[in-house]
Amino acid sequence: MKKGFYKILIGIMSVALIGLIIIQFYWLNLTIKTGTESFNNNVYQAMNYTTEKINKSELEKYYKKFNNIQADLKSNKDKPQVVTNQVIKDSLGVTYAYVTRYVVEKSMLPSGQYNDSLTKANIYSQEQVYKIKKDPNSDGIPNLNFNWEHSLQDGTFTLESAARWDAGTTPIDKRISYKMLDSILKTELRNRGINQALPILAVLKKDSTETSIKSENFDSTKIEFMVPLFLDRKDRIEYYLAANFENRKLAILAPTVPIISLTFILTMIIITVFSLSIYYMQLQRKSSEVKTDFINNMTHEFKTPIATINIASDALRNEKVFTDPDKVKYYADLIKQENKRMNAHVEMVLRMSKLDMNQMDMNLQEVNLNGLVQKSVEPIRFIVEERNGTIFEQYNAEHSFVKGDPFHLENIVINVLDNARKYSPNVPEITVKTYNKDQNFMIEISDKGMGMSQNVIKKIFEQFYREETGNIHNVKGHGLGLAYVKKIVQLHNGQVWAESSPGKGSTFYIKIPLKS
Repeated sequence: MKKGFYKILIGIMSVALIGLIIIQFYWLNLTIKTGTESFNNNVYQAMNYTTEKINKSELEKYYKKFNNIQADLKSNKDKPQVVTNQVIKDSLGVTYAYVTRYVVEKSMLPSGQYNDSLTKANIYSQEQVYKIKKDPNSDGIPNLNFNWEHSLQDGTFTLESAARWDAGTTPIDKRISYKMLDSILKTELRNRGINQALPILAVLKKDSTETSIKSENFDSTKIEFMVPLFLDRKDRIEYYLAANFENRKLAILAPTVPIISLTFILTMIIITVFSLSIYYMQLQRKSSEVKTDFINNMTHEFKTPIATINIASDALRNEKVFTDPDKVKYYADLIKQENKRMNAHVEMVLRMSKLDMNQMDMNLQEVNLNGLVQKSVEPIRFIVEERNGTIFEQYNAEHSFVKGDPFHLENIVINVLDNARKYSPNVPEITVKTYNKDQNFMIEISDKGMGMSQNVIKKIFEQFYREETGNIHNVKGHGLGLAYVKKIVQLHNGQVWAESSPGKGSTFYIKIPLKS
């Protein structure tokens, strides 16, 4: 994949993802707004129904008081009658409303027709008394408005006006209790699916001042909802029911939690898939570059021995050479050496391939790591001393026996030592230490070479990774040595890590558990 197309693809995917997230948040915000409106509507419905129920309950008391007269008026509405009323206030301030009705019952002739003769009529008198307590704050009891007369006569009379007139003279704490108000409202809220929000209530006067009917923690500056509770006899608002809510946001969000959760989960899945896609695209691109680099490096590694073998083969064909046994031996040894060198490269690749497929056979046995490390140092010492370098050795491990594969353990020590040699551009100075730590055998190999940055340290144990890229190589290799070291150490249940600073050299630590 071309680099430019790769960037364009990531850009398009990023824009699409950002757009999708914006749309998700837009719909989420819209859902919350809808939830808020639904909550407000449900609360107003619950409060209005509560006030309606309280008014009906209060009015029911008056219907019971006037039940007899109402029924009687309805039953006799077709008969000739006269209704009179009178309001009397006694010395104690108790007011009585007298409603008196005179019914004229005509006599009926044997033929079934009315006799209109007054001498044949029977007159009955019915009287009902309604006692109304005086409001000490009022200037006086107003006269009853007996435009009711026609209503009384035809049986359509309702007591709402009379009830308002009477109830208006009654203190609010006698008309309603906080317990009753709270119980009805909570029931209505539950019926509308509002369970989380707790109402804080108060009954306010028409001038918005508080009454004694209120919650202990009611705050008049935080009123959110207010509906009329009681009207006076002129249909003017006399009291309000006011409320605010604890956990209001929770109640609003509760119905939207499934939608919010699903939106969040889907968004996170999309972001995760998008991130993984970019990651694996980068990984694939990097892997492609690394493999290309590896092939180039391997080509360079094979070119030299192949060229040397070709030269040696041509030389052996020369008459002057094949007649000279010493030269024949020299060129034959050279061919064998270069062939061995190519075989070593191929063997390393095959080993890594087997490790990747978990097909590496381990010949586990008891191994003395002190002796193995000393043995591994010898082939590297010769190369280091050719460059006037030195290898310092400190074998301080008192316990050195582990269960492992001596062949692979020797190879990993040689690989680390060889890296220390290769990455020491000046005269090599390498220190090898062994010691015990927490039931483990520790191998510490340090150098004073070019060192590495922290970013490089994180990658050095990856396959094919080399700090040099392309066809420019200050140090020969193909990026498999340390990857091989890490896998072999892991197969021995150990750990390997490095510490380094640019220009100050590097230190590698290999930890292998001791034989129990």
